[in-house]
Order: sequence, then C-alpha cells, then structure tokens
Amino acid sequence: MSSNMKIIRICEFCREQFTAKTTRTKYCSHRCNSRAYKLKDRNEKVEASNQETAANFSADLERIRLREFLNITQASLLLGISRRTIYRLIDRGELNIAKYGTRSVVRKCDLETFFAIPIVEATMKPLQEFPGIDNCYSIGEIQKKFSISPAGLYLLLQRQGISKYTVGKYTYVAKTDIDLILNCARI
Repeated sequence: MSSNMKIIRICEFCREQFTAKTTRTKYCSHRCNSRAYKLKDRNEKVEASNQETAANFSADLERIRLREFLNITQASLLLGISRRTIYRLIDRGELNIAKYGTRSVVRKCDLETFFAIPIVEATMKPLQEFPGIDNCYSIGEIQKKFSISPAGLYLLLQRQGISKYTVGKYTYVAKTDIDLILNCARI
C-alpha cells in the first residue's frame, strides 16, 4: 500500500530533516534506524552492567560493615578514601593498627572515633558583632589594595583568626584588622 502523503520530519538519530510518507516514520533511512537500535541496545547493556556492579559493590560494603577488624583496602572502601590516605594517617600516628606478619589490620571502632567530629564548646569563639559595611573591606578590595592572592588572603585570615562577615554574595573583613596586619607586613 503506497501513500501519497509527504510529511516533513526530523530524524530521531541524525537530527536531519527528511520527508516521510507515513505519520509513524521516526528515521530518515534504514541506516539511521539500525544505528538507533544498536545504540539503544548498547545503552541497555551498559545500564544493566552498571546496576550489577552497584549491587555487587553494595553487597561487599554491607559485608565490610559487619566486620569488626578491617584491612586497609576494606577500610578505604568503607570510608570512601584512598588507601594512601589511610597509610598517611597511620604514618602520622593518628590511626592505630595491628600488624599480623605483613598484614595491617584496623579496628572499625578506631576508624569511627577518628572520623567523629568532636563538639567542644570551650574552644568555640563567641560571635562578634558586624561592624557595618562602611568599616569593612570586601575580599576583592583587599586583594586589589594590598596585591595579595585569594589563597594567601584566606590563609592569612585563618592564621590570624580574623572574623569574616558574609552579607549577600560578598564577604567582608573589618578594616581595622586588615590594616593592622597588612600594613605591618609592608614595613
């Protein structure tokens, strides 16, 4: 059965305009139809493989969570950090391990206590009152006036314990604090 209809369509694969003879035509040619089918089939296989990998990973993670003692690889999987980072923590003495021959073992409770965030109220500073925008420099103004890089400025603010105030999308620092520190540094 032939059709005398001529419909302007856009191919769903190559995105080129073509003239279709039916209202159900999606592709401009048999070649685009085959390529779209293969692409769909490939994407379904990749998605199935990704889901299988995720299921295996989560099963491994659940088995690791049930263990009391972990090797370095298991600890890195559990925490989502690299093995090298765990070795650095061990070298610095921040994380305790037990050695069994050449094998290093970490207790799961030691990992949990190391990565727990302690809340110490005595070391927290009371919030200072905002001195007002007129008495503050913005971060950009400080960088231009004193020719300092953003990283250097933030490091300086952190080391000196200088308070920053955020108003909208701008961050401000008291003029007195900055002038005292950066003008002394120039002398």
